[in-house]
Amino acid sequence: MKNTYSNITGETFGTSFLRGEFQTIYEQTMSSFKEIVTLDQFIELSSSFNLGVKHYTPEMETLLTNQLRQFLWLDNEKDKAISVVFDDENSIHGILLAPFVTYPETDNQLTKNTFMMPINEEWFVFWGGANQFINYHYEYEEQRYAYDLVIVKDGKSSKDAATSNESYYAFNKEVVCPCEGRVVKVVDTIEDNIPGKMNPSKPEGNYVIIQHANEEYSMIAHFKQNSIVVEEGQYIKQGQLLGLCGNSGNSSEAHIHFQVMNAPNYHNGKSIRIRFHENNEPVQGNVVKPLTIKTSE
Repeated sequence: MKNTYSNITGETFGTSFLRGEFQTIYEQTMSSFKEIVTLDQFIELSSSFNLGVKHYTPEMETLLTNQLRQFLWLDNEKDKAISVVFDDENSIHGILLAPFVTYPETDNQLTKNTFMMPINEEWFVFWGGANQFINYHYEYEEQRYAYDLVIVKDGKSSKDAATSNESYYAFNKEVVCPCEGRVVKVVDTIEDNIPGKMNPSKPEGNYVIIQHANEEYSMIAHFKQNSIVVEEGQYIKQGQLLGLCGNSGNSSEAHIHFQVMNAPNYHNGKSIRIRFHENNEPVQGNVVKPLTIKTSE
């Protein structure tokens, strides 16, 4: 059941938090939050977090797939971050207080090649961007700038109860080549998971790795079993069909994992921030569209 408080919004949260309006904030949280953290604990943690802070500044706002909005506030030194999730009635679904960790050396290095998202219709960025609050991959060097994409309709990635893979809008959708190159690895035999269950022993599930110019490699993962239509050693063009989206590997629902790296095996390589056409830089909450491929007449 949602509460009826609306004193604090995502746009005013940082100011209210610094002022110590902890009880008002706590009253706006969902019951699930209150079951984890008591008011006294929240006041103690928040007061400690505020020590030394002169002001908080709103850094970004992102839309989540279930119509929730995440607001990210940074302190004056950009050392501390508050992530808070509001619904449209200003109920607070989650608050995260954490250090704001960045990797400026790699954040400022883009791929030499220019890529497109491996899609041919509209998808939603579930995880993506250059901080850990909008992209959980960011903490891990080998997949720091990876994207997870789903298809969303009416704020949801699936129909009804979503008891089968076919309930998810992304399942069976075409996945295409993000940049021309040569296929160097194909895995196509991993079974798709039952939604909600994952296969951590085969984290990539079914996947394709493509070698591009400038020793850059893209990996697209979580294909549907037996759906990949390219072969190792094959040279492929941007936009060419690779296979169908599935739910294989360390995946709880049908989605695409896409990243670019400096080695053909991501366990031994480092993720590279992706240069997209028209200098687009998608982040969590964005809708991404397919690139129009121009062909010579």
